Amino acid sequence: MPGTKQTQKGFSLVSLMVAMAIGLFLIGAVIKIYIDSKNSFNTRNVVAEVAENTRFALDDMRRILVMAGRGVRAIEDQFSNRRPFPDISASGIVDGGSSGSDTIAIRYRRGPSCGAYQDVGAGNRPSMVRFYVTDNSGDGSADDLVCELTTYGAGGSTTTRTLVSGVQKLKAIYGVDDDADGYADRYLTPSQIGTASSPGISIPPGANTPWAKVVSIRIGLMTGSESTLPNSMTDQDTSSTLNVLGLSISKPDTDHLYRVTTTTLALRNLNPVIQRQ
Repeated sequence: MPGTKQTQKGFSLVSLMVAMAIGLFLIGAVIKIYIDSKNSFNTRNVVAEVAENTRFALDDMRRILVMAGRGVRAIEDQFSNRRPFPDISASGIVDGGSSGSDTIAIRYRRGPSCGAYQDVGAGNRPSMVRFYVTDNSGDGSADDLVCELTTYGAGGSTTTRTLVSGVQKLKAIYGVDDDADGYADRYLTPSQIGTASSPGISIPPGANTPWAKVVSIRIGLMTGSESTLPNSMTDQDTSSTLNVLGLSISKPDTDHLYRVTTTTLALRNLNPVIQRQ
C-alpha cells in the first residue's frame, strides 16, 4: 500500500496581514458610523432644545399678551380715575430691560397670569404681568425669560416664575395705526412712540396718549442652547452676529446653537376699530 504524503496547510503571513487590515478597516468604519450617528443625534437634540424653548416662550407670552387692556379702554392713559390701578408709565412698557433686553408689562383685570388663570373680578384686584430677561445663574450672561405677576388691592402680592431658560435677548416694537383702519402701518420702539407728556407721534382724537394708536406688538427672541454642539458639528449659520428686530447682537460663543425668532401679535383689546365692531 503506497504511503500518503501529509502536508500542513495554513495562512501565510501575507494572508494574515491582509485579513487584519480588512478587519481593522471594518472596525474603523463601524466606529466612524457610530460617532457620526451619535453626533447627529446630539445635534438634533440641540436644535430641538432651541426650537422647543422658543416655542414655549412665545406661546406663553402670546397667551398673556393678547389679554392686554382687557376691561380697560384703549384711549385711557391714567387708570386711577376708573380703577385703583397704579401708574407704571404712560405706555405700560419700558425700554432697557435686564441684560440689554426690553421689558414688557401688561395690565388687565381678569385673565391668565404667569402659569394660571388669574380671576380677580370678585376682589377688584387688577393685575400686571412683566416679561424680562435676567441672569439667574449668576454667570453674567442672560439666560432666563422671567414672568412676574403683581396683583393690587387687598391681598395683593408679587410672584416671579422662570418661563424658560436659554433666552439671550428679548426685543419688542409696536405696531402703530396711523390712519385708524385697525391695521398697523409701521412699527416703532417705545422711545419713538413717546409718552403722554412728550409724544413722539400724534395723539389720536379723544385720547390722551400716543399709545392709543398701538394695535399690535412684534416680539423678537434670541435663544441659545444650554447643551453644547458636538466638536465635529458646527452651526450652519457662520455669521458672528444675529439681528433681533434691528439690533445687531454678537454670538456669545461658537459652542452653542443660537437662533432668532420673531412673531407679531394683534392686541385686540387695544384696537378701537375692533372694539367698535
